[in-house]
Amino acid sequence: MKTSNPIDVMRMALEREKMAVRDYSEFARTAKEPSIREMFEYLAEEERKHVKLLEDEIDREVNQEM
Repeated sequence: MKTSNPIDVMRMALEREKMAVRDYSEFARTAKEPSIREMFEYLAEEERKHVKLLEDEIDREVNQEM
């Protein structure tokens, strides 16, 4: 998907971040080795931070347009 609209790009990034949270969380749940589980839990938490940042920025941008 090619777009020059910044909000569309942020929304696309947001969806990818949400997918990463889902995938890393699932990998953490199924990991048998504690160190691997911890790594995926850490990665999921980092992606949750990215989700929050993108959601906040999208909200700001949308509210500015109103």
